[in-house]
Amino acid sequence: MSTSDPSKGATLLGLIAILFWSTSVGVTRSTIEFLGRTGAPAVLFTLSALLLLPTRTSLRDLPRRYLWLGAALFVGYELCFVLALGLARTRHEAIEVGMINYLWPSLTVLFSSIAGRKRLNAVMLAGLALAFAGVITASSPPDGFSPGRFFHNAASNPLCYGLAFIGAIVWALYSTCTKHMAEGRNALWLFMALSAAGFWSVHLLNPERAPMTVSMHVVVQVALASAAVTLAYLLWNIGVLRGNIHVLGLAANGTPLMSALFASLLLDAPLSPIFWGGAAMVAAGSLVAGIGARRST
Repeated sequence: MSTSDPSKGATLLGLIAILFWSTSVGVTRSTIEFLGRTGAPAVLFTLSALLLLPTRTSLRDLPRRYLWLGAALFVGYELCFVLALGLARTRHEAIEVGMINYLWPSLTVLFSSIAGRKRLNAVMLAGLALAFAGVITASSPPDGFSPGRFFHNAASNPLCYGLAFIGAIVWALYSTCTKHMAEGRNALWLFMALSAAGFWSVHLLNPERAPMTVSMHVVVQVALASAAVTLAYLLWNIGVLRGNIHVLGLAANGTPLMSALFASLLLDAPLSPIFWGGAAMVAAGSLVAGIGARRST
C-alpha cells in the first residue's frame, strides 16, 4: 500500500462529509416541523453529542483560546443557523434562508485574508459580490429577477434573515480562527454538547414552545438527522486534518447547489429555474473568491 493512501482515504471521507452537509437544511427543517423550532435542535444536538462521546478529548489537552472562543463561535453559529430555519414561515423560505448560510465560504476567504494581512484584490471582492447577488437572485419569484423580493422578505421576517446572515459571519470567523488556535486538537464533542445545552436552555425559556409530536416516524427521522449531522462534522474534521484541503475546498464550493437539491427533495418543495441560477451564483462566488485569495499569496 502506498504512503499516499491514508491521505486519499481522508480526502474521500471529507468529500462524503460534504454530502452530509448538503442535507442539513432539509433534514433540520423537516425535524423542526415535528418537534418545534427549539425542541428539534435540542434533541438533535443531544443525540449528536452522545454519538460523539467516544471521541471526546480531555479539557486539559485543549488550548484555552480554542476552548473558549471556539466554543462561543460554534454554539453561536448553531443557534443562529438552526433558529433561522425554524423561524422561516414556509419550506421555500427555509431553503432561501439556508442559501444565506452558504455565504460563509466567501466570507471565510475575506476574513482569512484580513487575518493574514493580505491585500484584498478585485477578484476576491468580485467573488463575494457574486455570492451576495446569488442570494438575492435565489429569492426572486419564478417569473423573473426581482431584487426587491429579497429585501421585502427580509423586512417582513427580520429575525429569521438576520440570524441567517449573522450565522454565516460567525461560521466564517470560526473557520478562520480555529485553524490557528486548535493546534491540531479536536473539541467537537464538547462544542456539540454545549450546543445541545444552549438549545435546551432556549427551549425551556421559550413560552411559545410547541409540543413535541413523537411517533415511530419521528424517532426514525430524528435518528437519521442526528446521524447525518454527526457524520458531517466528524468526517469533515478527518478530511481537513489528514486529507487534501485543496480538493476539499474545491468540492465544498458546490455545496449550495447540492444543499438546494437535497432540501427540495426532502421537503417536497420544487424550486424555480431562477432559484437554481441564484444557487449557482453563490457557488461560483465562493470559487472566484478562492481564486482571488490564491492570487494574493
